Amino acid sequence: MITINQGLSGSYFSSVIPDVSYTISGIKSGVSMSIDGSEIYNEILYPVNGVVTLADLSGLMTAYTRKKLKATLSITVTEMASSDSVTATETMTATIIYCTADFINGADDVSAEDFAKTHFLSILIGRKITSMGRLEFLHYLGTESASVTATYSDGTTATFTPPAVKGNDVYTTIDVSPDRFITAGKTLISFAVYAGNRTQAFDIDLDQPDCAPVLLFVNSFGVEELLYCTGVHKVAPSYSRSSAYIERYKRNYKIEETRKFSADTGYLTVAEQNWADDLFRSDYVRVVTFKNGKPIVGKEVVITDSKSEVSNTDDNMSRFTFDYQYSQMNHNVVDLGRAGRIFDNTFDYTFN
Repeated sequence: MITINQGLSGSYFSSVIPDVSYTISGIKSGVSMSIDGSEIYNEILYPVNGVVTLADLSGLMTAYTRKKLKATLSITVTEMASSDSVTATETMTATIIYCTADFINGADDVSAEDFAKTHFLSILIGRKITSMGRLEFLHYLGTESASVTATYSDGTTATFTPPAVKGNDVYTTIDVSPDRFITAGKTLISFAVYAGNRTQAFDIDLDQPDCAPVLLFVNSFGVEELLYCTGVHKVAPSYSRSSAYIERYKRNYKIEETRKFSADTGYLTVAEQNWADDLFRSDYVRVVTFKNGKPIVGKEVVITDSKSEVSNTDDNMSRFTFDYQYSQMNHNVVDLGRAGRIFDNTFDYTFN
């Protein structure tokens, strides 16, 4: 007989799947796990004092669900006699949503199913600052249609339907770039995006500050987001030289270049502070440039150092700083489309 002490049902984030524990009266237990019908694990386990525990399922499921974003996990356990005959079988099924974060609401855990129905796939909880000319995308689980309510400086509003630019029967990606919500003769100051029970509000920075760098990163939900840095941007190449005397002359026989970039996010709201940390924990980051108004996803980079300090002082206005470099070994990178330019396009035309 199999007795389930702690099983699985419903929905879970891949980062917080609970352990499965069950008791058997037989000699051993067969355990089979599958993701969307494809078997990923099949072993014979032996109980300790009659109990079998399947621990750290998050470590296994996070890797398998990253590409799918959402998948069905099925675990079948059997009780076996000494003759290897199966005497009992139990099956547990759960929905796993890829996420490396753990969400709480006060002292309570947040249901993965409830979060997915009421939030976009981002840890940004609050309003986001954007500007005209920027690209903005939102991702969500499901296929519901989305709408946008734009607000203008004269107090009028208008409704738009943002286009779905990517997705399948599991998730949807919509383009909510502010340029899509322009109305002739009016100044856009904010807009709100709705998809089912999800809402994301954007405020327009009318100063349109220069941005450098613009970084594309994979967030805690396995989807891509864009971070526009408005602070100081620096580049400082360093060189490691190996030399030796060759035919009585000292020569550099190996020169290794490391091109180090330093960036400043600019001032961040409280909501954006928590969200910007997702860049620093991301394992996939690329630089984005713009040519003739079109985005070009460039080289992959790695964050080598970051400082994201916040405080509870009344006058606190946080801005994060970080260093990054090309992930490839060859750092002698020349962009022919930006010859002679240093930072962003506005800066370049003004000072170069």
